[in-house]
Amino acid sequence: MDRDAAVNTVQSRLGAKRSAWNAADIRGQAELLISSEGMIVNPAVRIELAEDLTARAVAVSVPLLDDDTPEHIRALTSHDVLGVEADLTNSFAVRASLPGIPAMITGGDLDEAQMRAVAALAGKHRLVVVEGAAGAGKTATLAGTRTIIAQTGHRMIVVTPTLKAAQVVATEVGSQAHSAAWLARQYGFSCDNDGCWTRKQSAPSDDARLGRGDLLLIDEAGMLDQDTARALVRIADETGARLALVGDRHQLPAVGRGGVLDLAASWVAPDASVTLDNVHRFADPDYAKLSLAMRSGQNPEAVFDQLVQRGQIVLHSDENSRTAVLADDAAATGALVVADTREQVADLNQAIRERLITAEQVDDSRVLITDGGERIGVGDRVATRRNDYDLRVANRDTWIVTAVRDDGILHLAGTAGTREVPYSYAVQDVELAYASTVYGAQGDTTRTAHLVLGDHTGAASAYVAMTRGREANTAHLVAEDLDDARQQWTLTFARNRTDLGPAHAARLAAEEAAKYEPYVDPRYLDKHDHSVPVSRRRPEPIPTFSRRPVPAQASASKPGRLPGVGVECGPRLVDERRERLLPGR
Repeated sequence: MDRDAAVNTVQSRLGAKRSAWNAADIRGQAELLISSEGMIVNPAVRIELAEDLTARAVAVSVPLLDDDTPEHIRALTSHDVLGVEADLTNSFAVRASLPGIPAMITGGDLDEAQMRAVAALAGKHRLVVVEGAAGAGKTATLAGTRTIIAQTGHRMIVVTPTLKAAQVVATEVGSQAHSAAWLARQYGFSCDNDGCWTRKQSAPSDDARLGRGDLLLIDEAGMLDQDTARALVRIADETGARLALVGDRHQLPAVGRGGVLDLAASWVAPDASVTLDNVHRFADPDYAKLSLAMRSGQNPEAVFDQLVQRGQIVLHSDENSRTAVLADDAAATGALVVADTREQVADLNQAIRERLITAEQVDDSRVLITDGGERIGVGDRVATRRNDYDLRVANRDTWIVTAVRDDGILHLAGTAGTREVPYSYAVQDVELAYASTVYGAQGDTTRTAHLVLGDHTGAASAYVAMTRGREANTAHLVAEDLDDARQQWTLTFARNRTDLGPAHAARLAAEEAAKYEPYVDPRYLDKHDHSVPVSRRRPEPIPTFSRRPVPAQASASKPGRLPGVGVECGPRLVDERRERLLPGR
């Protein structure tokens, strides 16, 4: 095994998932990498290899904090991770520094905030940020923007983190929309399974071609990871296109290193930033106001009490009774059920399906059995879980099974039309979809929705789940009494596991490290008289991995430092970027 290459792979895999890590994270990735290589070696040799890879990866990692840090704190990162955030920050800063004016907009059926958003999006600003609460009329805003931009002779290309979301935009807005990954590939960017990004020469298709003054609009920008964002920003910089980020920082974050919308919002000019907070989705205007309180996360106890009064909090004595009640309701009404974990979703799907079989709405006599053990027959609601352009299906698209053929081909019907998926796809990438995780529910709007609130539910997940239903949204808790339930609700809105990039990770690490005073051995205190109090906490355990010498190229100093993080960014082509974006050039 090439150990230097293995260390690079370990760092790439870690950086694809998070902004910061510790030695234990590195060791875990090293073990996974060794296992994936299929190496059969003496146990002692394997241990030495894992320890050496860990030591090398720790040595080439960049510390986020200057001081000695307890080893359990995630306070290590990489030059690549820091460089991506530095590039994004630089581009946003340059764009925000350039002059811009909003478009002149009159008439229409939009509210005041929507009109201001359309004016900003269709104007001359190089960077625009539009944030909107769930149900605040983003679709109407984007449709209005498409119309105005078309009148100017420019084009608007919308990209989203997922293909499913892009299909929704294309249908509801009438604009050209694609996944962010598709547009990145059109311009030569690609990412391998280890999270390593590369670029090759590529000529984009006509559908992907952007020019000076065109608008590249990133929808659901809060869910966009930093690596993909850098590819999109580079595309906009090179083509001279304007850039807009639309999303909600209070909804679901990126899977991996996020914080892109936060970065853009921190740099955008005040007149190019608009918040949509007039909620249109819900049948009850009082619930619309309550949803904004959930979004802010302030005073969750008062929000809980109001939900109790409205009958939107339901308590259950145990998990089995909660599952039974939700299955009865979902089978009868078709309501959306949102749960934390895939295990909960699988249990709910099975329980709901059993009730539909009893009601003769699903045929269980002729089924396809998936690799996950689920039985799928005619009448079942299912989801496709992998994008396949040839089959014309997207990850998390939902369908109704209309036929199961002898050769295992499934006939599906959905809002996008009808599809046939072969046995090889169906057994691996089709699953029941009566219940969903919150990532599967993001972007959906239904009549009624139920939240299965538990120990892993965070503020963003609860807010998203409780804003899917137009007419009713109900939270279900396993609790002894209302006081217990209120405490669970309050803790939910105190949980925030969002990864907002390395600068944010450094702040979190500093906060965690501040809880630990420098350790002084008590035996030292017995011999010296100190009036200054010191901590007598136990020292951190001595790491077991070997401390081999670091290769010369790995230990070489890096140019430039990112303020507050401890690594330099190097020179940035600010003037060149400004030239590309200035009008008339």
